[in-house]
Amino acid sequence: MIYSVNFMELTEKINPLAVAQYLRNTNWEEFETKRDYVKIFQHITDAGEFYQVQIPMEKELADYKTAMFDSIAQIALVEGQSTERLMLYLLNPNTDILKIRLQKNDIEGGSLLFDDAISLYGNAKKLIAAAAQDVLRPQKYHQGRQDDTVASFVNNCKFGQTEIGSYVISVVCPFAELDESEEYKQLSIFSDEEECANSLTRRVTNRIMQNVSTIKKNIDRGKLETLVSDDENPLISANFYEALAGMDLETEDTTIEFSAQWSPVVKINRYQESKIALSHDYYQPIITTIEKLRGSISTHQRILGRVKKLESTPDANKRESGKVTMVYLDEDEKKKTVRVLLNKDDYNRAIEAHEAGRHVEVIGDIENGSGRTRSMTCESFSVIG
Repeated sequence: MIYSVNFMELTEKINPLAVAQYLRNTNWEEFETKRDYVKIFQHITDAGEFYQVQIPMEKELADYKTAMFDSIAQIALVEGQSTERLMLYLLNPNTDILKIRLQKNDIEGGSLLFDDAISLYGNAKKLIAAAAQDVLRPQKYHQGRQDDTVASFVNNCKFGQTEIGSYVISVVCPFAELDESEEYKQLSIFSDEEECANSLTRRVTNRIMQNVSTIKKNIDRGKLETLVSDDENPLISANFYEALAGMDLETEDTTIEFSAQWSPVVKINRYQESKIALSHDYYQPIITTIEKLRGSISTHQRILGRVKKLESTPDANKRESGKVTMVYLDEDEKKKTVRVLLNKDDYNRAIEAHEAGRHVEVIGDIENGSGRTRSMTCESFSVIG
């Protein structure tokens, strides 16, 4: 149950158009009426029971809150779900909702220690980001700054109302997709079901449940990391394992349960499991997997930034190489600078990128040091865009 919340007051935040669209998509039939300020929907169950609800369409109506709340409660009763669950969806229509339940002995009445809460919420965000990166750019370890698409996806997710029942947080993931130019695009409550089912959001929520299920099954079979990539055995990054391990699994008598509240209006392309739990017993195998994955990862780093400074001989005919100073953002979104030695061809491309203001990507090793500008070897150089 959600607590410390006035459900009646929350109805003012619900879009009546979203309620009407939800009913159309869940086999309620609209009954024609001449009144514009109300819509009437009817539903006959498999057992032959008849139900009717009236949805107020104008928030200025004197009894809007009462009428909307009563209708939502009736819809929830007919569909066999709680009013709280339905309201969470209607407050965030066109979404998948991931619920993470933390069960441990010292949680009383749904309360959680401050540091534990920070860790749980922080690692939930990392888990979403890692799953999005696993979908868009599968690799054993995601290094450097997140892609803009991943950042946009994560920044548009929200934490919903907390529930009592051990300790439950809800991560609300609005439906979004990539357009023809690979740019992030939000979908609406009027987007068709197939578009939402194949969207970036459904791919990410499916991947979260699939990753957790795969990890659990592999550990149960005595097999650890998954290094192949196909529909049944996705490549799971070390980042995802790290986010899991950070959810207080190191504490004995702790269980983390993941459940997917799929959008009720998008019934296709759902992962077959909607509830999976990992206990403290899985913690050490997960840590071992992280160590093995990290050990198999090249030390090369990938950075994305812009050219700040160019250094080479003034005579282009005698130029064999050149140094560039790049500005980039690290994992913590802090501005860093690095100096890279490039061969002649790459240096010429760096000049063009600098003139056009384009981003460049460098893969290599950054030397250890405490100076403001460190040096980086270059294994690969490319201009983005």
